[in-house]
Amino acid sequence: MKPRERFVTALRCGTPDRVPVYDFVGSRKLQRDLLGYSTELIEAESQIRLAAMLGFDAVWLPLGGFCGIEHECHPEGATYQDEWGVTYIKHGWPIMVQTDVPIKTRADWRNYALPDPRAPHRARWVRDAAKANREDLAILVGVLGPLTMLYWYFMDAQTLSMTLYDEPALVHEMCAAYVDWASQAVQTACAAGPVDAFYLADDWGGTTGLLMSPRHLREFFVKPYGQMVRQMQQLGVAVIMHNDGRIWDVLDDLVATGVNGYHPVEQAAGMDLATVKQRYRGRLCPIGNINNKTTMVSGTPDDVRREAMECLKIGAPGGGYILATDHSLHDDIPLANVYAMVEVGKKCGTYPV
Repeated sequence: MKPRERFVTALRCGTPDRVPVYDFVGSRKLQRDLLGYSTELIEAESQIRLAAMLGFDAVWLPLGGFCGIEHECHPEGATYQDEWGVTYIKHGWPIMVQTDVPIKTRADWRNYALPDPRAPHRARWVRDAAKANREDLAILVGVLGPLTMLYWYFMDAQTLSMTLYDEPALVHEMCAAYVDWASQAVQTACAAGPVDAFYLADDWGGTTGLLMSPRHLREFFVKPYGQMVRQMQQLGVAVIMHNDGRIWDVLDDLVATGVNGYHPVEQAAGMDLATVKQRYRGRLCPIGNINNKTTMVSGTPDDVRREAMECLKIGAPGGGYILATDHSLHDDIPLANVYAMVEVGKKCGTYPV
């Protein structure tokens, strides 16, 4: 199988020729180590080259307008606003942390205009990826979910928390408007080139538990998330939930949306791969679970191999598993440990496992 077919087969809970290997590669150190340079902005060609050199089966690229990711260069320390009206101070890569948000009251929302969902730059990374994808990797397009948009970019967490109680109708209105925006934006992406999966990122949990009560998540955010999943799947594209953190209390709700994959099954947050695999076998493809905070950072390559083998032993039988860390490859991870993870997937992940 070629990487694209292998990845999509596993994501749809089938059995490919071997377990796919994948991870986020948002690391400038990785770029310098492997490419000999680092890019100021996310670029499709460099991301695809990096994923291919590592032996991955897929590459993640953001939908144009993904909040926090720059579309134009700013000097280090500069304050700037994106097209959503979110304010940042340039520090970090590839995602900046917001310092101010555009909506604090209903009057702000009344006067707010969402950016054009069909703007040409929406699909720039997809177009560039289609040209550069000589290795036939699966193209995964990142889109933010409704909770993350509301508590991090439209509003801040404090404002949203108060609005849930003081003006719940406003929260529903904002979610509905964003779902409609995303529906048009993903159509634009799909028209620009092959998209193999949408990465619908929505952080519902932290390391020790949910960011809000299960009741509020179900009342305000699970339904619009499910609407986004269905809209994407109607385009013939699989959907992956990126949701690090401890989300046991709403994992059944997530699976009920019909989402195809769940990333990253964060070990550091107590998400147990064996339980996820057993409970949702054939319905949900888990992606990840190798600890990227301890094993990948301070372990030896042999430590990584042992943990990767354990993940294969648990996740691979019957298909429907993708080997990855429990979040991403970052600058603190030695290259030898990345190679060790990939080696296990390629040498030991051939079916039957």
